[in-house]
Amino acid sequence: MIRQVLVLAALLITAPPAWAQTAAELFDDSQLHTLEIAIHTRDWADLREHFDQNDHYPADITWNGLRMRNVGVRSRGLGSRSSTKPGLELDFGYYAATQRFLGLRALVLDNLVTDPSMLREVAATSFLRRVGVPAPRESFARVFVNGEFAGLYALVEAVDRDFAQAWFGGTGLLFEFRWTLPFFETDLGDGLEPYAALFESRNPAPQSTATLYAPIRDLFHAVSSTPDGQFAAVDRHLDVNGFIRLAAADAFLAELDGILGYDGMNNIYLYTIGERSHLIAWDKDHTFISATYPVLAYSQEHVLMSRLLADSGLRATFFDALAGMAASGAADGWLEGTIARLYGVVREAAWQDPRKPFENAEFEQGVAELLSFARTRPGFVQSQAAKLR
Repeated sequence: MIRQVLVLAALLITAPPAWAQTAAELFDDSQLHTLEIAIHTRDWADLREHFDQNDHYPADITWNGLRMRNVGVRSRGLGSRSSTKPGLELDFGYYAATQRFLGLRALVLDNLVTDPSMLREVAATSFLRRVGVPAPRESFARVFVNGEFAGLYALVEAVDRDFAQAWFGGTGLLFEFRWTLPFFETDLGDGLEPYAALFESRNPAPQSTATLYAPIRDLFHAVSSTPDGQFAAVDRHLDVNGFIRLAAADAFLAELDGILGYDGMNNIYLYTIGERSHLIAWDKDHTFISATYPVLAYSQEHVLMSRLLADSGLRATFFDALAGMAASGAADGWLEGTIARLYGVVREAAWQDPRKPFENAEFEQGVAELLSFARTRPGFVQSQAAKLR
């Protein structure tokens, strides 16, 4: 009996308590996590039937033995919305405003239905963070709903004001760009309403329209009106070096739908501190399009990028950054090694995913294409940077 008590005491001392688990562990992409959702079957059926709506439903979630009750669950996504395998957002404070999970206000469950490799999103954001571009932490998980395997998902750190303050400091205002029409950074005039339609506030009320959107209007006015040869002055309104690093990283990753997207800017957040804005990358499942994807694709259509490239000093800074991105991806085979490592983490769960919209052969082909991209893209980008600078 005494020995049993001593053994139990030793276990209590050495075993890490549940509350000691951290968000860093949740986003550890070296392991496949398990996330369990317990939700009323009627609510789950309703969420799937109305997957195109944002209604919240109460649920309990469990990760690594840590359980949280009364979490708000809703369907999410744009082109990735699905009734078969819904993308989900877990809002930990929806029913109790101060409730947090590992310090997080929310967690996004990316359903990975737009990418047969299922790796682009996590691999791309891992690269962005490696090169110092603000992007969410991510990992992979088997998700179970009411005990049934719902598929392989990416666990994605939600971009909120806590996230932005951790990257940039200060007390600022956060906006999510919402694609409603093609926007190529043109000056939309003196009114604030056009900018309010494009940049959705992620800030607590009340905030006046002028407080929220005057700095954004002034930013795009400066992009269009700053005289030639003085474009660096736009840095007063926009972290220009931050933009250059994001644009260079997207160019290396062959991003089709990012800050320099084919149909205007997309998949970014804007964080304004005073009159100066910073960019945060988001939703990178349209990266790795082709190893020979042009590094200046759609640059001339975008006012911000075309004007930056017309400035000799900023042009040189961009191509220096682009060459640095290629070098970082190639160093010690980092990008290829990361893709291979992530493939090893998810392969079994990807094969077993009953709701993915593609066959296992397509998954394997998608991974093979990413590995080929990783081997050849750095050399192509280095060559293009040298030729175009």
